[in-house]
Amino acid sequence: MIEKVDFDKYSDGYSELMRKQHAKFGDIDYYSMQKARITKIISPEDSVNILEFGCGVGRNLPFIKNEYPNSNIYGYDISQDSIDIASNNNPDVKFFSEISDDRFYKKFDLIFISGVYHHIQPELRREVTSLIYDLLNDKGRIVCFEHNPYNPLTRHMVNTCEFDEDAVLLKAKELKKIFKAQGFKFRSSSYILFVPSRFKQFSFIEKYLTWLPLGGQYFVSFEK
Repeated sequence: MIEKVDFDKYSDGYSELMRKQHAKFGDIDYYSMQKARITKIISPEDSVNILEFGCGVGRNLPFIKNEYPNSNIYGYDISQDSIDIASNNNPDVKFFSEISDDRFYKKFDLIFISGVYHHIQPELRREVTSLIYDLLNDKGRIVCFEHNPYNPLTRHMVNTCEFDEDAVLLKAKELKKIFKAQGFKFRSSSYILFVPSRFKQFSFIEKYLTWLPLGGQYFVSFEK
């Protein structure tokens, strides 16, 4: 059995570890910015309540807030140490670590998920997705980003990253199947992040490559 990674062990140095791993490719914040931008295109309205599910130390939250300045932003994570760091860095975001709290039932209009599902044990993915379903308001939207297992560089980086020891990558069609099984309605899917941030001046070509399963990551979006 693969031993689950304890993210509390990595919370203090998580951002620095990520920056070191991506240093040769450029600024890692570029990827968070791109995902927030894509989410805004998919769900352009200023949703009332937005949740980042699996927010970790909060690297994505400033970019989500920038795209949705008039929304209430929330962060959820199972790692309390990570939430403590995220809270210090994002004082205008509300955080919680108990997903089954009735206060959050059907509370969110938009749920952003990035790089979470490959850390969820395959046998638990449908159960977690069912909990996410309960968090989402009727007609609410989900945008979920994941590592692309078809991309050899992505696979290498996951295989050499110490806090990805428990990672089980999943294909876009697998992720779609999980969400559809829980009653979500599929809206869109694309491959993204073909161009490293160091060469972001060439990122304009990405809009022509969304069909090609070689991007560093992909997203799937759903509606309840």
